[in-house]
Amino acid sequence: MKPALILLAILVVGGAIVWLIDQLFYHRNEPEKSDETEDLPASQGCTDESCGIRSICPSEQILAGECRQEVTYYDDEELDAFAGRGEDGYTDQEMELWRDVLYTLRPADLLGWGQSIKHRGLIMPAPIRDEFLALAAHV
Repeated sequence: MKPALILLAILVVGGAIVWLIDQLFYHRNEPEKSDETEDLPASQGCTDESCGIRSICPSEQILAGECRQEVTYYDDEELDAFAGRGEDGYTDQEMELWRDVLYTLRPADLLGWGQSIKHRGLIMPAPIRDEFLALAAHV
């Protein structure tokens, strides 16, 4: 029983030392999080780096429509025919059209494309939206 207590004590002390070193040396140059970072300009609101300092991640910004306001086309003008349609009103062939556009986008264009879709009054089919959010989370 005594060797187990000694081993436990060594682990606790070692863990405390590792934590202290981490706090002193590795977190010294990190900026303090404050409320000032919440008011980033919209042009900075769509970057992956901002997800760590903002309360809303890029995929949530897309759904909330908080990024840029201008409409940019990503060689997807054919999707404008679906304006005003709900997320459940798509045929399999129409969802394949959405999927073709989604999977031909460059990863850097995903967030902008999501904003463009929203500002054009388009609603992604539910399965495509789920795929989009999964892809955008890894950008």
